[in-house]
Amino acid sequence: MALSIGVDVGGTKIAAGVVDDEGKVLQTIRRDSPAADRQAIIDTITMVVRRLREDFPDVATVGIGAAGFVSSDRNTMAHGTNLDWTGMRIGDVVSEGVGLPVVVENDANAFGWAEARFGSARGKRNALIVAIGTGVGGAIIVDGHLLRGAAGFGGEIG
Repeated sequence: MALSIGVDVGGTKIAAGVVDDEGKVLQTIRRDSPAADRQAIIDTITMVVRRLREDFPDVATVGIGAAGFVSSDRNTMAHGTNLDWTGMRIGDVVSEGVGLPVVVENDANAFGWAEARFGSARGKRNALIVAIGTGVGGAIIVDGHLLRGAAGFGGEIG
């Protein structure tokens, strides 16, 4: 059974969980987001991943979902919408701190892909997923593939 840690990084909270390859959430952790401090955000992400690895040392990978435009390398935040990390190579920085490979994805894309793999869109070839939180975003699944575009899907409310 392959284990991964998923981290949802937002302006108010950082939530993380250990997930198996069937999508079952085995353990979660949540911390307030230090949204105004770039280094504190990275430190908090690193801390929650390390804490979860204490109970699940066989975790193989980490995925980070965050609001904003993630470059095609799935490592760099091309433009952060609600956190101060535009241009930061988030995947590399967190990987160095936790000793695991890290993939970064737009949070709405990550949510949409999870719905397509394990949730209400499971088994569907095409789906449109809308995510409403601090902002509005979404994901489009066509023929079983997540569409990733240059301009994203949504924007901020207000």
